[in-house]
Amino acid sequence: MGNRKRKQKKTIYDDSLARIFFKAGMTVFVVLMLCCIVLFFVLLYRRDVYPDGMKLTRFCFAFAVVCSYGPAVIGLFKVWHQERMLGIAWKDRNDQDRPAWERDWYLDYDRGGFLLCHRAYIQRILGAKEETEYGDYGGRRKAYCVIFEDIAGKQHTLRFSSAVLKRNFLQWYQKCPGKKKKVAEA
Repeated sequence: MGNRKRKQKKTIYDDSLARIFFKAGMTVFVVLMLCCIVLFFVLLYRRDVYPDGMKLTRFCFAFAVVCSYGPAVIGLFKVWHQERMLGIAWKDRNDQDRPAWERDWYLDYDRGGFLLCHRAYIQRILGAKEETEYGDYGGRRKAYCVIFEDIAGKQHTLRFSSAVLKRNFLQWYQKCPGKKKKVAEA
């Protein structure tokens, strides 16, 4: 019994890339699937009003899959691009035991997808800003952006849904656990 390893608390850094992908879209997928199920039972009950209910239900199911995993697919392509440019793979990491700000990879779930970024991919942070995004139906929300230059010299913008997530990313990049360092506001 003395040689037994203690169970360590699992974090999101222990997951494979496939598991991160499936977790990223799962919440939206479950909500949309519940809507599809409710629609199916309503159409089943009211078959005389809408005889093509099965076609509509299948369309809603396909729509749920595309909408829930679309942002996760975009995140997956971004990670593959980083891995190819750096020659470093997510599966080869060995820094899971370190504190979050000392890890080489930054991982977080946000905006219906996930953000996975390697520290070496970012050449420098150019600035941070807040933007107002307008929705299709007149709704507004704030987006908190970090603008950076990658190792190839291309400029990228990371969008976060809250100021806290943006601050956590900047603290991770600057390797500081809780200190606030000033980043140029664009």
